[in-house]
Amino acid sequence: MTRTQEKSRQKLAAERMTDAQKLCQRLGSGALKSEFRTVSEAIHMARALAAQMADAGREDGLAKEYGKDHHIAIAYMTPDFSQLHTWPYAPGKEAEIHSQLTGPGRCCIPVGLIFEVLEGKEGRRMGARPFLITPLVMMALKQRITESKIGIN
Repeated sequence: MTRTQEKSRQKLAAERMTDAQKLCQRLGSGALKSEFRTVSEAIHMARALAAQMADAGREDGLAKEYGKDHHIAIAYMTPDFSQLHTWPYAPGKEAEIHSQLTGPGRCCIPVGLIFEVLEGKEGRRMGARPFLITPLVMMALKQRITESKIGIN
């Protein structure tokens, strides 16, 4: 068989992916740009990702309703970068989220968004969109996804 006749490993892997896996891969892909974001910017980006997930999910038959079919959490680190925390995004509650993350005695550095797509009884798929691309942040986001702990129940 020639190279053009046999399917590449990437195509075979793509064919075996579930719709939720494809959606998470699509949402998590793209050019990465490392830069600091404010809490307001992180909330705005979470709102935009929720809309993008709803649109993309309709095409795939997934993620139709926020809160039931998909979730987003804002990932942030303490100023000394020693701990990663998440705060669930909730549409329409942006002012409350902002006050919780920036209130008195609070100091956080938004480092990305973690998202989750539920795929029926089969489980869930998770991915991330980092803002700040450093080995420490990438490792913390990956660990949080591996543990399936993003602060959303």
